[in-house]
Amino acid sequence: MTDIVGKDWMGWQEDTLAKADVVVNLVGGYTGQRVMATERIVRESLSFNPQALQVTVSPNEEELNIISPGAFEIKNERIKLCEEIVSSNCANSVCIRLEANRLEESCEKLKQIIEDLGETS
Repeated sequence: MTDIVGKDWMGWQEDTLAKADVVVNLVGGYTGQRVMATERIVRESLSFNPQALQVTVSPNEEELNIISPGAFEIKNERIKLCEEIVSSNCANSVCIRLEANRLEESCEKLKQIIEDLGETS
């Protein structure tokens, strides 16, 4: 519930995070703002609901070059930084890479991962 430049809607933390079982961070946009947004989501999640499963979803490396050509290394490093922020700060987290152009299949994979992790926790 925060946009790419960090503006937010009043109360989104209480309204969404406090009740969330899972927080899904779709690491789109490969700018510095994405890193700031990830930091904010993690900080707010830990404040309101540290037990929630944090899932970071990014395109796989092959697709990154297709959906966002140019500056591959910089974009991939930003994605890795976002994944590191989540995995090093959230005890209950997973970072996954999916094919962006296979929406239905990717949604099913994401759903299965969340269900599997819910069974083990």
